[in-house]
Amino acid sequence: KDTIVETADNMLTLVPQKGDKIILELAFSSASSTLDHLTDTVAELSKKFKDGKGNIALIDPTVAELGMSFAACMKTDREDGLYTTVVCTRSGEALGLVYSSKESIIAALECGRGVYYSRSRKGLWRKGDTSGHYQTLHRLDVDCDGDALRFTVTQKGDDTAAFCHLNTLTCWGEPHGLRHLEGTLQERLKSAPEGSYTKRLFDDSDLLRDKLVEEAQELSEATEPKDVAGELADVLYFAMVRAVKAGVSIDDAVAELDRRTRKVTRRKGDSKAFRIAAGNEILSKSSPENGE
Repeated sequence: KDTIVETADNMLTLVPQKGDKIILELAFSSASSTLDHLTDTVAELSKKFKDGKGNIALIDPTVAELGMSFAACMKTDREDGLYTTVVCTRSGEALGLVYSSKESIIAALECGRGVYYSRSRKGLWRKGDTSGHYQTLHRLDVDCDGDALRFTVTQKGDDTAAFCHLNTLTCWGEPHGLRHLEGTLQERLKSAPEGSYTKRLFDDSDLLRDKLVEEAQELSEATEPKDVAGELADVLYFAMVRAVKAGVSIDDAVAELDRRTRKVTRRKGDSKAFRIAAGNEILSKSSPENGE
């Protein structure tokens, strides 16, 4: 452990810029080291790497090694030793506040679901086992101070995607903004009232396509901030109708954006003449000159 920590110290002296960081890869053999040795080492390194100076990467860890290493990077002032845990969607919305133990962290990593510690039951709480509102686990993060854990999940549900026992997505009541729009559109897709414009869009692919092109053009031509905001809201509405119709969620789009930020190479991003021509053809159908 001392040799590894000394190596990290030496590496940190070579980091030239404040924004730069190092990544230290650790490979431990279970035959030559104990779990305590690993977690002690990770705990010391996490202190060295505070304030974003570096990251620790474990090479082929077991679930227990990975879970205990997360716990080793954390601290708690609670007498029961539990870690405050914020549960979030992939777009960063907080679903609720729970608590984790070392055992629950390992269990969550082992099954790929949201697993926490229930203070009332005094044991592991695998979200959804009784309610059907289970979670798919995407990642765990320790906050900058090492005193809070974040679970990034996709909330599921047999009837509705609800984290709260009151059958809402979050423990802070009904969602707002895009998430509220997404929920409304999902309801409209299942059962829309008579005369619903959204239902008409779901049923008429040509109309939905035309409105997407039309509203995108209006957004591109808007100049005043208020007008840009209004046209953007229109584009988001029609885009969300298209997404919900295809079974695509906000979180799916966020995951794709995150994936793209990790790409090494990117396309030039020039406009496509055939797409512009197709758009112009659509727009010409609804131009005032055509009496529409």
